[in-house]
Amino acid sequence: MAELILTEEEKAAALWSDLDDAALGKLVKKKIALLTSAADQLDRVTTFAAAMLLCCAAAEQNASEIALEIDGLNQAGRKFGDWKVVAVKIAPPTTEGNTHG
Repeated sequence: MAELILTEEEKAAALWSDLDDAALGKLVKKKIALLTSAADQLDRVTTFAAAMLLCCAAAEQNASEIALEIDGLNQAGRKFGDWKVVAVKIAPPTTEGNTHG
């Protein structure tokens, strides 16, 4: 990744448009990397939260497995096909201080 090194004058600039092209390019590149990283982390959190909801739904029903079928999954105009999502309990709860949520 490009290293952003600003002069004192550039650091004092109130607007990004006050930066020269090279400094602005480096700044934009750095910000894009930061946003991409944050988006990737949010995707993982969302997926994990969805998995937890499925597991908790099964547990609330005293079931050791839950399976959901989604036929013709579409999102934002994109077709993803037919899906089956399965969550299976692999171990009983241990103690109050367990490490799985």
